[in-house]
Formats: sequence, structure tokens, C-alpha cells
Amino acid sequence: MGFEQRKQERQALSEHLLAQDWNVFGTLKFVNGRTIGRDSANKLLRSYWNKLDRVIYGKAAERQNLRVPRWCFAHEGADHENFHIHFVMPSPLQDTEHMCCILNALWAQHHAQTAPLAKNWIMPAQDRAAVAGYVTHEYWRIGSDTILDNLCWGAEQSNYAPNDNYCQQQAHRIQRAASPIWLRQAQQALNTQQARYEASGDLQMMERG
Repeated sequence: MGFEQRKQERQALSEHLLAQDWNVFGTLKFVNGRTIGRDSANKLLRSYWNKLDRVIYGKAAERQNLRVPRWCFAHEGADHENFHIHFVMPSPLQDTEHMCCILNALWAQHHAQTAPLAKNWIMPAQDRAAVAGYVTHEYWRIGSDTILDNLCWGAEQSNYAPNDNYCQQQAHRIQRAASPIWLRQAQQALNTQQARYEASGDLQMMERG
């Protein structure tokens, strides 16, 4: 595939992303991205997103096939060997920062091979254009393989209107899945990472950190 074609495809992908509704940008890492292998990584990622869907939507995740919309991208890092993913998604909670902490706490607790809180970066998206450019930047090298179709979910769920009882049940599910101690530690990680990002404006640190 020629350089110009990849450039056009990446631009189209970035524009498509910017046309979607999302306000969270995240990086999920592994304890060792060099040894995890794509198959093992994908199994852990699939079970993680399924768990998140159940935490947010309860039994409706299966019964009504409700999923949190997300767009996921595989990256391999500067040396092509450090596998991790970036994602963007709309926060299903009004408190976007709290949602970021839940996402990090769930991933950090998910498996012995998923990275600790401080190594993942999940925060409210401040510059959507910069984020869209960043999550697609490995398209130059690995093309459409950077798009993790099996993890993405773009379905519209605008007809889903939770009531007060649903919100209480959701809060209980969140508390069971991510204890207050984990959430406090995730908030500390978020505060530190936001300060680092605001000081530099450099999204690359999410891969290095």
C-alpha cells in the first residue's frame, strides 16, 4: 500500500472518529506488553469490556445486548514490540472523571497480567482532534490492523432511558466491581497524570509512562 493511500485512509479514520460521540481517552497496558502476545491480550481485553458492560448495564448487557460504545486501537510502541491499546468512548456516567477512575480500577484488578493503576492512562478527552490523530498514528505502519474491530462497539443506544431505581442498582454494581479504596487510588493516579499532561501537552507520555 502506497504512502498516499495510507495517509488518506488514516485521515478518513480520524474524521470518522471525530464525528462520533466520545469524551474519554484511555490507554490500557499490560505488566509486560512485550510478552503478552496478541491472542492473550485480546482475550483479556474482551473479558474486560464485557465486564464493564455488565457493571454499567447489568443484565440488560446480555438481554438487550447493551454495550458502552467504544473505539479501540492496537499500538506496538516505538520499538514495535510493546503491545497496548488506546480507546475512546463516551462516559455513560455524568461524572466523567469518576468513570475514568472506574475504568482504570477495573482494568488494574482484572488479571495478573493487566497493568497497575499508575501505568494506565484514562482521562477526559481535552483536545478531541489531537486524540483522534494520536490513536490513529500507527496506521502508517500497521494499517487497518490497528483497528480492533472485535472490541469496538458503535451502536446507538439513545432509546435506553434509565430510571432512579436503575441508577441505584448501577451504583451498587460499580461499588462491588471497584471498591472505594481502589477508586481513591485511581483518582490519585488520574490527578498525577492530568497534571503531567497539562504541564507538557504531550500525548506520547501515555506510551512511555
